Amino acid sequence: MKTILLHVFEDCGFESRLQVGLDIARCHSAHLTCVQPTTQFAPMSFGPLGGDFVTGINFEDMNVAERAHREKIENRLKSEDVSWDWQTGLGDPATLLTERSRLADLAILSQSFGKRNAGDEPLPIAGDVAVHAHCAVLVVPIETNSFDCDAPIVVAWNGSAEAAKALRLALPILKMANTVHLVTVGEEGEGFPHSAASIYLARHGVSTVLHELKGKGKEASHIIAEFATEQKASALVMGAYGHSRLRETLFGGVTKNLLNDADIPLLMGH
Repeated sequence: MKTILLHVFEDCGFESRLQVGLDIARCHSAHLTCVQPTTQFAPMSFGPLGGDFVTGINFEDMNVAERAHREKIENRLKSEDVSWDWQTGLGDPATLLTERSRLADLAILSQSFGKRNAGDEPLPIAGDVAVHAHCAVLVVPIETNSFDCDAPIVVAWNGSAEAAKALRLALPILKMANTVHLVTVGEEGEGFPHSAASIYLARHGVSTVLHELKGKGKEASHIIAEFATEQKASALVMGAYGHSRLRETLFGGVTKNLLNDADIPLLMGH
């Protein structure tokens, strides 16, 4: 874990993203790359007769706000004991972060509010980035104000390719945890039971505690989240969208539910 991407945007989740990023960077002696999507455009004419395009968006004010936010955060980072750099780029934030993740170990974003509303809520891009990123993605609730690298971590296991990738991408963080809980809910897939995942981790020097959680009439997402809270886990490692995204959008699913409602950071891979 040596290169960490931090999504920079002035929303109510940025402070929690920054603090978690700084904690993990210190713990792993890692470099923090601040990625700021920008609204700066070259002047263009959109009128049907070459006139100015009329819009309610004041791009100059947005540019001024972005520059001010960058200056504020850069001044803070100068006093932190981590190495860092700043990158800006045009385009969709999810696409930009995905592109920059090619040579990164972790990307840090915020949990969106789902059905809740707030004027400065984080952009709802975590799901898209988790599916397409080339590295692990850490989705941070806005209430989170730190990341304890020594705390327990819970790994949700269902034998899927997505769960396996998340587990592999999470190895550097799992090695730091004082306890790794490997959990399944209901029946396991026959191909890769959680005992196989435990053996894989053991070969990397990571000991695990195996748990088979029963449904008890609750949704799997609720059971996993409840267990992680009971263990005082610093993060929940899981595969992103084991079912199709369309299916989860229409009918719900573990990924969708936890992206909206988890109380602890989600470390995801797809």
